[in-house]
Amino acid sequence: MKQKKILVGITLLLTCIFSLFVGKNTVNAASDYTGHSSWDQLTTSNGLTAGIYSQKQGKFVRLQRHIYTHEHENSTTPNYMYDSYFGYRTDQKAKWLNDLPVKKAEYVNGTNIIHSVQNNENLTFDSYYVTPFSGINQNESSLLYMLVKVTNNGPTRQVSVFSQQNMHMGSDYASANEESEYNSQNNYIKEFNSKTGSFAIYKNLVSEGQKYQTGAGANTPVSSLEQNNHLNNTVTKSADDIVSGYENSNIVLHSGQSHWFGVIIGLREDGNEKALSQDVDANAKTALNKSPQALLQQEENWWQKWHKNEKMPQGMTVQEKRTYLQSTAVLKMSQVREKGAGYGQVLASLIPGEWSIAWVRDGSYSIRALIDSGHYQEAKDALSFFLNAQMKKDNSGNNYYQNQYIENDQTEAPIYGLNTKLSENYLLSVCRYYGNGTEESDYNDHGPNIEFDGWGLVLWTINYYVKTTGDYQFLLNNKNIETAQGWIKRKQQIVDNATDKLANTKVSLAQKKADLINEKQVQADVIKRAKRQIQTAKGWIARKRMIVKTAKKALKSARTKTEKGAAQSWLTEKQNELNKEIVKQAAIIKQAKQQIERARAAVNQKKEVVAAARQAVIAAKTWLVAKKQELTKEKAKQAPIIQTEIKNTNWYKITKRDADLLIELVDKKNGLLKQDSSIWEEHWDPYNVLKSAPARQQFAFTNITAWAGLNSAAEMARKLQFNDLYKKYSKAADHLKAAIMKQLVVTQDGQSIIASSLERKGDIAKQNDGSTVEAINMGLVQPDSKLARGMMAAFNQNLRIKTGHTPGFMRNQDGDLYDSREWGFIDLRIAGALSKMQQKGQAKSLIDWMTSQAEHNYDLIPELLDYNTQDYAGSVPMGGFGSGSYILGLNDYYK
Repeated sequence: MKQKKILVGITLLLTCIFSLFVGKNTVNAASDYTGHSSWDQLTTSNGLTAGIYSQKQGKFVRLQRHIYTHEHENSTTPNYMYDSYFGYRTDQKAKWLNDLPVKKAEYVNGTNIIHSVQNNENLTFDSYYVTPFSGINQNESSLLYMLVKVTNNGPTRQVSVFSQQNMHMGSDYASANEESEYNSQNNYIKEFNSKTGSFAIYKNLVSEGQKYQTGAGANTPVSSLEQNNHLNNTVTKSADDIVSGYENSNIVLHSGQSHWFGVIIGLREDGNEKALSQDVDANAKTALNKSPQALLQQEENWWQKWHKNEKMPQGMTVQEKRTYLQSTAVLKMSQVREKGAGYGQVLASLIPGEWSIAWVRDGSYSIRALIDSGHYQEAKDALSFFLNAQMKKDNSGNNYYQNQYIENDQTEAPIYGLNTKLSENYLLSVCRYYGNGTEESDYNDHGPNIEFDGWGLVLWTINYYVKTTGDYQFLLNNKNIETAQGWIKRKQQIVDNATDKLANTKVSLAQKKADLINEKQVQADVIKRAKRQIQTAKGWIARKRMIVKTAKKALKSARTKTEKGAAQSWLTEKQNELNKEIVKQAAIIKQAKQQIERARAAVNQKKEVVAAARQAVIAAKTWLVAKKQELTKEKAKQAPIIQTEIKNTNWYKITKRDADLLIELVDKKNGLLKQDSSIWEEHWDPYNVLKSAPARQQFAFTNITAWAGLNSAAEMARKLQFNDLYKKYSKAADHLKAAIMKQLVVTQDGQSIIASSLERKGDIAKQNDGSTVEAINMGLVQPDSKLARGMMAAFNQNLRIKTGHTPGFMRNQDGDLYDSREWGFIDLRIAGALSKMQQKGQAKSLIDWMTSQAEHNYDLIPELLDYNTQDYAGSVPMGGFGSGSYILGLNDYYK
């Protein structure tokens, strides 16, 4: 990860020899891996100040005004605390808690509250140290609560309780020329240096039997208490290494009774005693009116409220839940709360970790974890910091590293410029940030670190934030654009409705036509039958008429009277039959004609319905055309507003000054991003010059994150209906993926893997890198693919730690001690990928291993584990590469 690597020399040689005897570990049952205690420092931070309690020393040993290491380029955040601790006396001899063994030290789970337990002479001392989030701190002072509950487990007796505060407020930011005063009006000790403006206030939280003293040399509170009965209510106005202390003397404690004591330490560097005293007094009032315990309860209540809506995966073990809660607390502790440009940044680690600086990369993983755990406001604040931070500028006002290294056409030593012109000043640091929100990159003999992976990671993270929260206004954070898009959206909705209506009328017309065809067929049969009935009826009448006609002929041809009478009778009979037939068939004919008329009317009715449906289609088409025209006009009307105002949005920043620049950084020769320092910060001199690490290369990790970033930009563009940008970023992401598969995928031991970099591709002793697992985690490589399985097999074969007793992994094959130690981040990201690959057993082994280690080390996740012993190493507690990756790993596994 970071740049400070130590060459192993003989040490690494010996560990390699040792590994031959130990052999290669294989992933066994989770119970085979048990962590052990190896860390003794607990950090408390509230985003404004940070401090450390040492379990080994039994005292508070560090307190600093800021939680970060450097406020700006020419500053280093000093530690003002030498030590602070409590003591007591039950007889004539004073005893100090830092001289007693610490039975237990822990965090109140899920908080920044440090709790230690010590026992002596039938007394139990529960000490608490916390930099508070709760209470009143309107001036953003640095505050530390030192609280102790003394419980008498023996007979009734008098107990005096002491506290010592040894801060270094000297002109040399150490112990030279310190000054102290006692403010009798506000009842506090002030220790300061009038030259530097740095000063501290110590406020006792129990007035009963109070005494105080400041002194140096043989006159310190410790010395006085060891020689006398009580402190003497005196101050040493000026001396080197002044020490301050309080005493609450002769407090009666009955058997089984507890009593609370405490001190608030306030710290500032600006000489503003009024502001500091206001903050200290406002919080001390709670304790003085009730008890110091009230301050502790107030802080615990604050944390309970903060965790109330926390998202946690179902099914976690008790210890996983404890570590999860402490991990989210670490992320909260790691976020700067000072007003100004630095607000919202999340540090890579807290003190005593070396990386108490805000990296883009580490911060991205922290933000993802904050989102997964439901802490959306903290995530939004951190993203806002990224999008508003100030880059280091050259004399012309351009980005310094961009002008000096990326765009510089001096491609040879000592600059090794990329000669790549970018269309805009880049948005995100090529490395990290000072506490005041300005860009920083570190140098060594091989140049600066210039990293492009953070540019993709931030896009990936922003997309995750807006998808999870639905807060797309974060991208278009401009009211004029919101109004303009609102008008377009309304017009678009009308067009969509008109389109739907046209489609519906066409469907209706088709149905009506089908109904008409069917009706014609049905009624044609009816008419046909009716016509046959008419024809039959007329036939019956015609036959009857022929008979009558025959009868008439017979009458006419009759000769005799008898014949004529018979013929007449027959004629009359047939005429009557004809008349009856005519009446009978007339009714039938009438009915048949009516059927024909009704049939024709039914068909005509269907024709009218079809005609109406045709008119509806014509009307719908006309309406749609009109509304499309209105939409076109509205877009044309609003386009200048959007084009003008878009430059003031986060969306413009992340596209023009991030996503677009990733595309511009693509090497046309091979389709990959050009060389950078990437995740392991290999510095700037090229690989073809150094022939080994550390050197800039075309790293797989940078290309994987760039793909994830461009893919995320495309998703956001599609959601925002910026179709041209959607096509642009989708196409760029597809091309980059194709280049990764073509240029970086290599066969090793009969299986495909992604090589660490283009330069190391084919070197089986160097090409394996745990960071490439992000291809699986980010979706570039499908978890059920042969490539995913090949990558995992290569990690196990080439990156597994082969000493000690661990299922974990080193980060790569570079070979120095820093690379070769076990990396918690790699363990947990591989666990996430294994979960996605449905290899839950192996994933759980890694999770259980890190959980077991945390269980024995204050529920904290480290940067590194020692290669041989698996002791905590590197920076602890770690943020995105520690607590953040643990949260992500658990969510990957249980989801």
